[in-house]
Amino acid sequence: MNLDLNTVLDAAMRLPLYQQKELITRLEQNGGRSPKKKTGDVRKFIGIFDSGDPRSADNDKIDADLAASYLDTHEPKN
Repeated sequence: MNLDLNTVLDAAMRLPLYQQKELITRLEQNGGRSPKKKTGDVRKFIGIFDSGDPRSADNDKIDADLAASYLDTHEPKN
């Protein structure tokens, strides 16, 4: 189902005022998304990846790596 946002808005504006208020209340309650059942806990994935680098969580090293990447032109080297 692929609806244009303007089509949905036009339909909502044609609703009676009490139904518009109910629609707004429901959208505010779930952030405008369809309610979905939460499955699992994402925290179980924290720390699961091992890069092999003992300094991979070192913020100074991360900053240096980012700076080097930003300065690199990413052009092929001969």
